[in-house]
Amino acid sequence: MKTHRLHSWDVSVDQARAIQKNLRAWIITEGKCRRPRMMARIELACAQEGRDSLTVQACVSIKSLPGLQLLERKVSVRTSSFPEEPGLASFRKVPAIVAALEKLVRVPDVILCDGRGITGDDSFGVASHVGLITNLPTMGVSPAKPRQMTELLGQKRGSWIPLQDGGGHAALVRVLEGQDPLIVSPAHKLGMEDAVQQMLLYVPENTPSWEYQQALYPEAGLGLRRPTTLKLVSSKGKG
Repeated sequence: MKTHRLHSWDVSVDQARAIQKNLRAWIITEGKCRRPRMMARIELACAQEGRDSLTVQACVSIKSLPGLQLLERKVSVRTSSFPEEPGLASFRKVPAIVAALEKLVRVPDVILCDGRGITGDDSFGVASHVGLITNLPTMGVSPAKPRQMTELLGQKRGSWIPLQDGGGHAALVRVLEGQDPLIVSPAHKLGMEDAVQQMLLYVPENTPSWEYQQALYPEAGLGLRRPTTLKLVSSKGKG
């Protein structure tokens, strides 16, 4: 799969902020992905190697829709020396994602990516960066913080409420009845309602609760019946 090289990753913090501000203008947070046949799921595992060194493992899985048959999975590991700065996580994490995406044979119709979409007026999250690099409909997904799990959200599957947090654009979504909600955010070329529908397509109603929890918290262990699906396997490889 080809990606678009929009800028260098070897940049200073000030350069990164300028790049991100320019790219923000190209983000589209409306549209629909009609009858998608393949969805890519991007999962990230990170390990801090030192004060200024982060090792990132990106796992990209492509599944068919609506059957969710696994068609392809690629993994890449990269170590970043870009400093930890608020709002610039993509400059640490996206290079590993790009390396994994470029190994794919298939091109998905929609991408579901760990992280956030629009996070502010002049910035955006990992998922939006991926959306621009691939030029594909992309949405971000992340666990909800305790303060966001309010009684305003219904328990019924598919219930959602909009979140406005520092200029961000996201929704709190009950993906499975009785289970913790997720934050879903349109990242590029998708509107809010369609992003919610794509999330429900990827996690069908009959998904076992243990499988959902494992997917939601892949590095937590949780003592479930199967091993976690994503582990950081190496900090040295360039694969």
